Amino acid sequence: MDVSIVICTRDRGEDLREVLAHLGRVRVPQEWRVELLMIDNGSTDGTRALVEGMKLANMDLRYVFAPNGGKCAAFNAGVALSSGTVLLLTDDDVHVPPNWIEAMCRPIFSGETEVVQGGIRPAPHLERPWLKGVLRRWVAALEDPAWPPEGLIGANVAISRRAFDVAGPYDVRLGPGAAGFFEDTALGWSLERAGFSKLFLADVAVEHHFRAERLTLKSFMAAARRMAASRVVVDRERDPSALQPSLASLLKELPGLAFRSVTQLAHLAIDGRPDHGFMSRYYRVKLWQERRRAA
Repeated sequence: MDVSIVICTRDRGEDLREVLAHLGRVRVPQEWRVELLMIDNGSTDGTRALVEGMKLANMDLRYVFAPNGGKCAAFNAGVALSSGTVLLLTDDDVHVPPNWIEAMCRPIFSGETEVVQGGIRPAPHLERPWLKGVLRRWVAALEDPAWPPEGLIGANVAISRRAFDVAGPYDVRLGPGAAGFFEDTALGWSLERAGFSKLFLADVAVEHHFRAERLTLKSFMAAARRMAASRVVVDRERDPSALQPSLASLLKELPGLAFRSVTQLAHLAIDGRPDHGFMSRYYRVKLWQERRRAA
């Protein structure tokens, strides 16, 4: 195979049908062979029947059941079973554009780079006037060509198999089903340390159809706590000194957190929306707590 698309899924239900339909409409260069591996990380709905019942005219579709170990373990299993020269990664709630495969993979085949990070934008029905700052980044929005992500955001990434073999696999301690986050960021850092170049193509953007409940204050706060815990897993090896945060660094955050807490309470009373200033400070305090606990 020239390109192996690897998607990990779990209980996405009928929404997965539309995801696969978009993949089936992607243009594939005539000389390329493409396979799609749908890695089922323990679904209890009709995922298997849905995937095995679909045929895509432009690529080979394979269903793989990998229920144990969380999303990263499932991705690693999928990569091990794939045969493409380029690995093209996305998520089970993403709609891809018609030029996606060639636009993401051509720079790797041409020798221009080893890693391509594509753009990500929220689906139109999920846009909110207040969705900005950290809130927008936390739903994986990636839109400004002047601001590439820290590491990678895995909803739209192409990696040469050579680079993945050197810098991978995914860390099974991270991601959904484990610590919760930072699996793509950590892989991106590993690729950078290994000396592989990365190209950011913000205009090759996928549409992210995440579930609307992720836009609630409760969900964002839970995500902040999981992100803090996940970052500590990475810090243990990447920057052990970070696990000794000073009391002064916490005291520095508290006045801003107190002020933005008042703002957040006002927003809750008026329209129930999250406040991005509160969430960024809440995350930093939780990260301080997790680092101290780990130390």
